[in-house]
Amino acid sequence: MSPTIRKSVIGLTFAVLLFVGGFVVVGYSPLLNIEKIEVYGLHHLTLGEIEERLGFEPGDPLLSLDQSATQRRIEALPRVQSVSVERSWSGVVVVDIIEHRPAALVMSEPEQWALIASDGRVLSYGLMSPPDLPRISGIRAAGVPGSYLSSDSSALLSLLRTMPPGLLERFTSLRRDPATGDLSGTLNSNQEVIFGDDEQLPAKVVVLSALLGYLEEEMRTDRVLDVSVPERPVVSTS
Repeated sequence: MSPTIRKSVIGLTFAVLLFVGGFVVVGYSPLLNIEKIEVYGLHHLTLGEIEERLGFEPGDPLLSLDQSATQRRIEALPRVQSVSVERSWSGVVVVDIIEHRPAALVMSEPEQWALIASDGRVLSYGLMSPPDLPRISGIRAAGVPGSYLSSDSSALLSLLRTMPPGLLERFTSLRRDPATGDLSGTLNSNQEVIFGDDEQLPAKVVVLSALLGYLEEEMRTDRVLDVSVPERPVVSTS
């Protein structure tokens, strides 16, 4: 290697090292510390619960922030559906949280209920006076918060996700027959709904919505609404 080339390589290496070194020094200097932490999306969770899992605080070097690790710690909270952690060179860290929305209740122990999300995640348990949500039965008991319902709940969870909120809130209970796997439910009007198996659930939900609208317009109080064959729904008084 000629002296000229050798000098060029040495000069370039020195420049790169100087740049990297300068970047690290600046990155860990007070000029680039975390100045403020903003948390959004809290409804049931508290700010204290989130702060315990951040792993950083104002005054820490901005480059020391491990966004992925922070996300994992926060997502371990049962009520958290997703979280994003963004930092800016202004020193502001924004934590944006989406909480699970409670969809139904499942018994966790005798006379005690667990809140569950539509994906089957257990949000809380041991509730003696639970909120006004559909009560699911015919499946295994709910586990501890953060766990998921057992596989025998899959059909009922699919039904929960299929129903629009306005229709779901009219149900006081949803059931699965352990012997056949058939689904049924009770409305707050005391009407019984027969869904049958877990096939064609979207079609059954659409037919049920239309059927309820028709019966209300006609001021009919048919007690049993059978949409197990969505092409041929059946209503009866008993």
